[in-house]
Amino acid sequence: MRGRSIVFVLAGLALAACGKFNAPEPARTPPPPAPPIPLSTVSATLTVPMGELIRAVNEKTANQLARAKDQPANCGIAKCKLDLLATRTGPITGGTEDGRITLSLPFHIDADVKLKALFRIKAHASTDGVARAATTLGIGPDWQLVTHTQGDVQMSNAEVNLGPLKATLTDLWNHNDRHLSDPLFQALDRRLPEQLKIRPAIQKLWARAFEPIRVGKRPEAWLLLSPERALVGEPIVSGNQVTLSVGVEGQARVVLGARPAPPEVIPPLPAPGRLGAPSNRFSFVVPVTLPYDEAARLALARLQKKPPRIKGANIKFDRLEILPSGQDVIVSTHFCVGESWDPFGWFTSCGTGYLRGVPKFDSANGTIRVTNMHYDVATEGAILAAMKFLAGDELGRALEKNLVFSVATDLDKLDDEVRAALAKPQGKGIQIRGTIDRFGTPTLTWTDTGFLAEFPAEGTVETGLDFENLER
Repeated sequence: MRGRSIVFVLAGLALAACGKFNAPEPARTPPPPAPPIPLSTVSATLTVPMGELIRAVNEKTANQLARAKDQPANCGIAKCKLDLLATRTGPITGGTEDGRITLSLPFHIDADVKLKALFRIKAHASTDGVARAATTLGIGPDWQLVTHTQGDVQMSNAEVNLGPLKATLTDLWNHNDRHLSDPLFQALDRRLPEQLKIRPAIQKLWARAFEPIRVGKRPEAWLLLSPERALVGEPIVSGNQVTLSVGVEGQARVVLGARPAPPEVIPPLPAPGRLGAPSNRFSFVVPVTLPYDEAARLALARLQKKPPRIKGANIKFDRLEILPSGQDVIVSTHFCVGESWDPFGWFTSCGTGYLRGVPKFDSANGTIRVTNMHYDVATEGAILAAMKFLAGDELGRALEKNLVFSVATDLDKLDDEVRAALAKPQGKGIQIRGTIDRFGTPTLTWTDTGFLAEFPAEGTVETGLDFENLER
């Protein structure tokens, strides 16, 4: 009897050993690349009222508007020499008309004219007048305002008597326009760009756009604008003000984790690109990540808490790992199959196998799941050879039920935090404030470290200029 028992046990152990297997590792390809991040534009609008501009021009424009000393001049039928001084007699006034800045400069003229004929003849005259100017605006490649001022001069007809020659100051001015009117309008072309300094504003916006903006606390989340181009629109002159839109364009996105380090050196401000039209629309990508080791830990805990039963056998898992591949992910698992009538586990069979599945995002309930779980080809052959009753898709279905991961709570929390953070003005000098209208349809991909669900956020953004802090 004792010999028969030993034979029976040895036979059972041999049978148990037949159920053990280790499937070969499956072939893997690199995980898919992350989808491209859409370009976003953050723009700021600079509005300068004409009253403020004219006040500054008045302060910077000298009382002396034009001066000529011993200037060869055209006195109609003869050549003469001209001494002339034009001085302001009142404030410069102006407005906007037909897309241009209009200015009026009241002035007084004192002129001395010398004519050298048979003998020297001198004459003096003085009068009042108004220079009327119209200025168009543009932006140069170095972010400087480019102005072009044209106009005319109107004055009282003071006579100039040079012996037999009689003329008026208006005639003398008109005949010598390049010596008298041109310097006057060129002075305005110098003064206006001094009051509409664009480069400091866009330089501040460009540097500010490289700084991470905190939009979440738990988990930490940061909005990165990642500017690539600087943009400017054509100046708009209307409604008694000058309006100019500047902006930066980049791949805006939210990243989770500790504060990303800004670049040690801010790239130099590039030449301006063209901003087609001012817009406050804005979009960026909010990621929700689930590392593979965390997903595997959650799935294994569920499987160990409630082991599945397949055809009366208990399937106990003691290791589970998720591995990325190009078209799917691979679940590597070590499990044992035991019978309820085998309390000592003598007939338990254990092995390592690999199953494949495709990650999907269920937007209805905010879950990441691995679907269509099936044996890798090599594992299927090993299963058929060792434990035929596990053939089929039952083990895959059992795993699928536990490879479901909810990110709805994290997304809702991140949604609230991003909304609240963007509603507050961010920064000094250049302030960025945003409102999220909606989260768009998410995309799911997987990387070498985990699952990545990306939610496009759309809304409006306001970028304000605090002139008091602009240079800080």
